[in-house]
Amino acid sequence: MRAVLAALAAVMLTGCPPPDGLVYSTSSPSASLLTKDRLQPIVDTYAFDGELRISGGPLDGAAMGRGNLWPWASVTKQMVATLVMQEVEHGRISLDVPVSRYLSEWPDSGPAAPSLRQLLRHQSGLYDPEDDAGFVIDPSTPLDPMVCVDRRTQAAGGDFNYTNCDTLIVGKVLERVTGLDLASLFAERIAEPSGMMEAGFVTAETQLAPSAKGTPASEIANYGASGALAGTTRDLIAFDRALMAGHLLSRSAREEMWDGVPELGYVALGQWESTLPLDGCAEPVRIIERRGAIGGYQARNFIIPERDIAIVTFIGQSEDDYSFGEPWSREGLSYELLSAAVCSI
Repeated sequence: MRAVLAALAAVMLTGCPPPDGLVYSTSSPSASLLTKDRLQPIVDTYAFDGELRISGGPLDGAAMGRGNLWPWASVTKQMVATLVMQEVEHGRISLDVPVSRYLSEWPDSGPAAPSLRQLLRHQSGLYDPEDDAGFVIDPSTPLDPMVCVDRRTQAAGGDFNYTNCDTLIVGKVLERVTGLDLASLFAERIAEPSGMMEAGFVTAETQLAPSAKGTPASEIANYGASGALAGTTRDLIAFDRALMAGHLLSRSAREEMWDGVPELGYVALGQWESTLPLDGCAEPVRIIERRGAIGGYQARNFIIPERDIAIVTFIGQSEDDYSFGEPWSREGLSYELLSAAVCSI
């Protein structure tokens, strides 16, 4: 794990392979020095043994890892939100009408159907099986989100309440409106224009990066729209770059997607948006964040649009076994990584 840069210098100057089969890189000698001085101590302090990649800023090109295929977990929801905004831009769907307009199977009884905006902000009022100790979740089969619809008792538009059912319903709407399955939508409208090389929806045969808990690919595949995408750090950085460059959404659509609501914990549509102080930056920095966790995997995707910086990290450990910390708490790996990547001089 040591020598994200010590090893890099040797590789750049001698052509020798890096230790442990890892590939370390940066985009310039100045980035190499900053990575050695700022990034390497953070990696060591927090015993980070996953993969990371930074694009843009003073640590541009800094990367650590073998180029494995990692589950994106709930970062998938960020992709789904982008697909929704593309449909909104084309005038085929609305964020603010009840989704029963698009789903004929929506029941006539019970609380009124939520809107796509409410689903993407987790204000749907849908029943959440994970909150019900009496509901048996079978990890070997996909969850039918209509179960969450049929059992709902709360009206939409209330407090934030995170549930995977929200995004599973959004996925059904996208497939119904477009006539395409979600895998095809992702491949044609996000992966291809972003220049992703390996990203896609997990199947039982997908060869994923190792994890401490050995979560099988077949289990991850069942998360569908709520968490079944996988790809490399390069793939996720490619998405971030395409989004910032306007290749996936117009600026106005992107900003609507990134509109975090303070009263709801700064949740935006499928992601979070907040402006936070970082160590070394004179002013607070706007951060778009999407995190994910499934079984023995975690993912973090940070976009700093005003600085044209993207940071991606994956690790094969669960939330119970490894803590990324919280950027708003001003401590922990996420906060220090952001500070180093954004504020280094």
